[in-house]
Amino acid sequence: MALSITTETLDQRQLALRVTVDQSRVDAELRKAARKVAGQYRIPGFRKGKAPYHLVVQYVGLPALFEEFLEDLGKEVYQQALSETGIEPYAVARLDVDSLDPLVYKYIVPLDPEIDLGDYRNLRVEEPPIEITDEEIAAKLESYRREYAESGPVDRPCVYGDLLTIDVKSVIPAEGENGAEIVVLDETEWQVTPDEENPMDPPGFDQALLGMRPGEEKEFTLAWPADSQSIYAGKQAHFRVKLHKIEGEVLPELNDEFAQMVGPDFQTLDDLKASIRASLLEERKAEAEDEYLGKVLDALIAQSKLVYPPVVVEDQIDVMISEMERQLRQYGIESAESYIRQMGMEMDAYRESLRPQAETIARRNLVISELYRKEGLTVSEEEIDARIDRMVGPAAEEGSEERDASRQALRTMMRTGGGRAVLESQILREKALDRLLAIARGEELPPLPVEPIAGAADSTDGAPSVTESSAEEAAPVAEVTANVEANEGESR
Repeated sequence: MALSITTETLDQRQLALRVTVDQSRVDAELRKAARKVAGQYRIPGFRKGKAPYHLVVQYVGLPALFEEFLEDLGKEVYQQALSETGIEPYAVARLDVDSLDPLVYKYIVPLDPEIDLGDYRNLRVEEPPIEITDEEIAAKLESYRREYAESGPVDRPCVYGDLLTIDVKSVIPAEGENGAEIVVLDETEWQVTPDEENPMDPPGFDQALLGMRPGEEKEFTLAWPADSQSIYAGKQAHFRVKLHKIEGEVLPELNDEFAQMVGPDFQTLDDLKASIRASLLEERKAEAEDEYLGKVLDALIAQSKLVYPPVVVEDQIDVMISEMERQLRQYGIESAESYIRQMGMEMDAYRESLRPQAETIARRNLVISELYRKEGLTVSEEEIDARIDRMVGPAAEEGSEERDASRQALRTMMRTGGGRAVLESQILREKALDRLLAIARGEELPPLPVEPIAGAADSTDGAPSVTESSAEEAAPVAEVTANVEANEGESR
């Protein structure tokens, strides 16, 4: 039986689909629901399941009967409506009930995003040069010196962390005519270490030792605070200190012998400096590549026209929360919602806090997906095999039969179904990003593939033809890419 369907185009690539269900179909569902409900309740005067329809309605009410089938019928009607209209949604529609008499379902259907990259092949983004300064190399050399430092006598001013050998005498002067002075300390060859984080008592004693040299004597006065736990709280003492010896960090000289100490591959200090420069350059290249890629993606988004349904961002937020839940489970925390409440935030507020980042990721995913479509990028069987080999090892790798069987089962799983879709999305993403960087740098590119003739593909109500996207079907490429984004980060 054909449905009565009306459509209304909404903003943000959404379509309102209103479907009026024939009353005979509704009546059949109501009677089916009444038989089910009658079997659950004992209606006076009738055995379970034997009460007539009108009495069941009087006993439980029509709303209760509608509740028995509204959702299931709504899904069934939705699939029928899609079949009759030819509309192919981007993701699962939101279901509402407009009225019960007559029964009218309203579906908010997300449609495929509309993406126009503009003249993306002429996109150029300046790439800043990578420089390694002499100061950075010197800092790395200094860290090596500290790594190979030894402890020994030093002839320099005392600093925090040095082991000092001192004579110290501190006296609290006598109070009143009959008072006697109090000797707090009277030590010779006493070893102490000034510590900034855990200073000695009274406050200021560590600082007073700083800057002293071996053989130097020093006098100073310090007081214990009135609220101190010391028996000398609120009193002042005069200190006399003589520094005999400082044992501290002795750094090796920067010479060829030091370079050979750092590693057998270095014969001279210049060899070590060259290695440090090369290593810093590699680190800086990786960081700079990520930063440059972000700038290129932002520039592409800025020149593109993107119109997409809200579910694109909502799905990305779901991915981010799922990733957070996965990480929490590693620490034995099962509920992300309870964890978020412990942080003093409700889940809705937390989702909103993720929205700016989710929008950035979602928009990047959309332009990347459109880029590999426009560029005609594909994934070969050899690339799939190479990726699987990299992840689980070659199929013929030697090992126990049990391990080989397990590896083979994993390879089979990754070559089919959802596992393959994820691998393809990863590889396509990497290819698209490589192509985008080549474009931004002005490198030579292969010619663009020939676009299909507009209108050749079937469409209805202006909705572009896309793959099925019900909850049971495979996710669209953009959604799969979003999942990969959460696992691998925004950079390559």
